[in-house]
Amino acid sequence: MTIAPIRYVEPVYRPPSEADSLILPVTDGCSWNQCTFCEMYTAPQKRFRPRGEEEVLESIRRCGEQYGAGVKRVFLADGDAMTLSTRRLAAVLAAIRRELPGARRVSSYCLPRNLRKKSAAELRELADLGLSLVYVGAESGDDEVLARVNKGESFATTREACQRRRVSRPLGRRKTRPGWRERRYAKGPDRASLHIGGENFS
Repeated sequence: MTIAPIRYVEPVYRPPSEADSLILPVTDGCSWNQCTFCEMYTAPQKRFRPRGEEEVLESIRRCGEQYGAGVKRVFLADGDAMTLSTRRLAAVLAAIRRELPGARRVSSYCLPRNLRKKSAAELRELADLGLSLVYVGAESGDDEVLARVNKGESFATTREACQRRRVSRPLGRRKTRPGWRERRYAKGPDRASLHIGGENFS
């Protein structure tokens, strides 16, 4: 009997652009999980917890045995893998590089606060190990809106996080409900893609 290489806790979410990626949970749930508009991680079984390091590394090893170089992209789930320490993330990325040599992109959701907690040197280390894309929640550029949805961030804190590296989808503008003044929002989906590879993190 073939043993599934990864233990999933349903429901599992990923960005649309990660449809062909191997979904690798390194946490369950979201470390914030208080936004009023989001129900993704509200089920009891999705209560936030980091996955055990041994379990994650064993999952990567099993995926390597079953899929080998056939895996081209890896998405680190659940809601915010970047809440893990740099050491933990580095161990995961090193294992992906070793066991899944065909992987060309590793990505993750990321809360602005957890991106800010990483130093430029730490981000550079993670990029060198293969982390190339994080999806930063930037639902609005208006502090009143962010407060009403209990985002736990402001325009300034989100901008500070995004300035660690360039945002591939710039902030745009659109109108909200009739009678509301125009507010700044992230174009397209509710997350801005942030490429962290490269030489400049400041």
